[in-house]
Amino acid sequence: MTVVVEPARPDEAAACARLLADALGDDPVIRAMIPGDRDRTARLVALHTAQLRSGPLPAGTVDVARTAPGGPPVGVAVWHRPGPEAPLRTRLRHLPAVVRAIGPRHLPTALAQTARYERHRPRAPHWYLEEIAVGPDARGLGVGSALLRHRLAAVDAAGLPAYLEATTEASRRLYERFGFVATGEVPVEGPRPWAMLREPVTPSAAG
Repeated sequence: MTVVVEPARPDEAAACARLLADALGDDPVIRAMIPGDRDRTARLVALHTAQLRSGPLPAGTVDVARTAPGGPPVGVAVWHRPGPEAPLRTRLRHLPAVVRAIGPRHLPTALAQTARYERHRPRAPHWYLEEIAVGPDARGLGVGSALLRHRLAAVDAAGLPAYLEATTEASRRLYERFGFVATGEVPVEGPRPWAMLREPVTPSAAG
């Protein structure tokens, strides 16, 4: 099966958000940051939609995988490039949707956890893989690997490192196969993910 990876279109925010919500809704780290079961899937879809539209989607750093050209996304990877964030007005426009999705009661926890993650990220310029998800019908078909290979090739070409947090042992092993190295646990409340850094691979090193 051929997997096609390309930038997400602006009209695919909701489809990408659904993939993320379905795949990551019960992730232990996300559970610790955004607890609660009431309308959980709908809240997470709304949250991911707002987050995608507030920065990475207009920046062109959301990759989708398709099993046929023009087909629906079956996998998504959300990256952040080095440099300034999206314009403040863009982020503020989507902030109310983020607050509603998280819920006022859980907002202080989510903000505190987010701040801890941000403080732990490398200070030097790097690409950050925020989230990656594969739909249930496409798991085991190499979709996640295709998404990683696609963006890491561009990151290597730019000569920059890549950074992420692995939230499970299985994801940590996957990322290690792509050259990421665990550098320690991120000091957040609840389950602690591993910070993982990947130095750029030069063509000669890649063989």
